[in-house]
Amino acid sequence: MSTNGLILNGHKIRKTSAIIMDGDIIKIPASQTFQCFLKWKKLISKKPDSDTASSQPEARKSIGNYLITSHCLGSGSYATVQLALDTSAHRQAACKIIKRKEGVDLRKEMKEATLLMNLHHPNINQVYDVDSDSGFLYIMLQLSTGGDLFTYITTHSGNRLCEGEAKYIMYQLLKGLKYLHIRMISHRDLKPENILLFSPGPYPRIQIADFGLARPKAYQETLHVCGTISYLPPEGILALNNKTLGYVGMPADCWSAGVTMFAMISLV
Repeated sequence: MSTNGLILNGHKIRKTSAIIMDGDIIKIPASQTFQCFLKWKKLISKKPDSDTASSQPEARKSIGNYLITSHCLGSGSYATVQLALDTSAHRQAACKIIKRKEGVDLRKEMKEATLLMNLHHPNINQVYDVDSDSGFLYIMLQLSTGGDLFTYITTHSGNRLCEGEAKYIMYQLLKGLKYLHIRMISHRDLKPENILLFSPGPYPRIQIADFGLARPKAYQETLHVCGTISYLPPEGILALNNKTLGYVGMPADCWSAGVTMFAMISLV
């Protein structure tokens, strides 16, 4: 957090935490230089599927003021998240890379980014910038270095949080939800995996993330069931097998928040 910052792999980092990988070179300005070595590594690494590998963008490239690295922070069914460096603001970022679909309007593909760019709240993952090329959409997000809430719960002593810590996290989660719902936006996939910890340590600041299924005008009933089944409300479960039934996104978010609280204070 020094105002002088440090030099990470030749790039300056200031007033923020950073993720350090094996082999990274760290230099204190006008002082010593260090190299990071991981003392433990996975002995077996899965080779990427040839079809998947061919659809991925190049491992390292520049997008505007951002340098996207080869370090993967996470991946899903339709996107990967790579570690990136904001060379103008001297900070790391998370770059969500979405493969564009042929024939689909760019404005439709930018739905998640458009929603997030107008949101400014300490408990909602912030979008820094958005860019695209012919093959991919790039969403530059605020980097949360503490991992996700699911990992925090499952690796916690006893596999559950104390009531005080769960209460503190729920307070932040409900503040973030209130901010969204006042603006008539429903998340529709709220779960511990989509709640990030801004930095490591107990009693963390949390951020709601992954707005790929979010919907504006959330007061309207939807007939399209989406999200994770374990966190769906009863009306969402019923709508799975009955295409004439619908449910409203904002109450569904509240139900999902309740299931998340149950996950925090119950033994896994």
